[in-house]
Amino acid sequence: MNKMADFFRSKGFYIALSVGVFALIALIVAYNYRTNKENLGGKQAIDLNQPVLSDADDGTDINTDYNSVATNAEPKKEVAGETDATKEAKVVSDKKDVDKEDKKTDTNNGKKADDDNVLSENNDKDVAEGDEAIGVTSSGTIVADGVELQAELSYDGEQSLAWPVLGNVILPFSMETTVYFQTLDAYRCNRGMLIEGDEGTNVLAAYEGIVTAVEDTKEFGTVVKIDMGNGYEATYGQLMNVCVSVGDTVSLGQNIAEIGPVSSYYTKEGTHLYFSVTKDGTPINPMTLIR
Repeated sequence: MNKMADFFRSKGFYIALSVGVFALIALIVAYNYRTNKENLGGKQAIDLNQPVLSDADDGTDINTDYNSVATNAEPKKEVAGETDATKEAKVVSDKKDVDKEDKKTDTNNGKKADDDNVLSENNDKDVAEGDEAIGVTSSGTIVADGVELQAELSYDGEQSLAWPVLGNVILPFSMETTVYFQTLDAYRCNRGMLIEGDEGTNVLAAYEGIVTAVEDTKEFGTVVKIDMGNGYEATYGQLMNVCVSVGDTVSLGQNIAEIGPVSSYYTKEGTHLYFSVTKDGTPINPMTLIR
């Protein structure tokens, strides 16, 4: 007993302090428990002891298992996403749009096909109508409005040219050196040659080709130009009574005009035919081609 009395005397303060602390903790826990219980009791949303209201009272139905509450006033709506009905409606709408586009495309294609058919028919009609005005002969020439046009000009400088008139050359071709022009009393280069001939002498085509120009010039009088093909062009000057027109196809040796009065540039040289040949605009000595 003495030992216990000594123990309590020496440790009594600490024992009393510990008991006080435990007592204080117990009081705090009890107070919090009571406070929380009162709060929970005041905030309870549904009192299970109260009678259930009918649908007519507030439109709310509580299931017998009390696990869910559903309203009968209005169906539930989905806020995000699409409902099955909406999706079906959208699919139907998209299908209609696709059908419209397909129909429009088919219409356009049909219209284009119709336009192509009309264009083709018009082209065929034009060709059929043109048959009366345009034809092709067995020799390969094209006849348009009664005038023959050469289908292909073939001169390449290897074929021989014929003399357009028979006569002496009174002034030769000369591009490297000058020659004397009596009427002008001057030395000049000569792009062609002057062939002597009487007025009214027939002038013949030196080679076949197409007439590209019939014009009056100051130096060479009336001039006829004929395209012989591949850049070769023949020029006939000092003419009168021209019997061809621009676009006409002439054959080798065909009469195209007559020698006319000379221009004021050549009065002392006398009547003659001016004849020249060019290749892509560059003068060529006609004597090298007349064989």
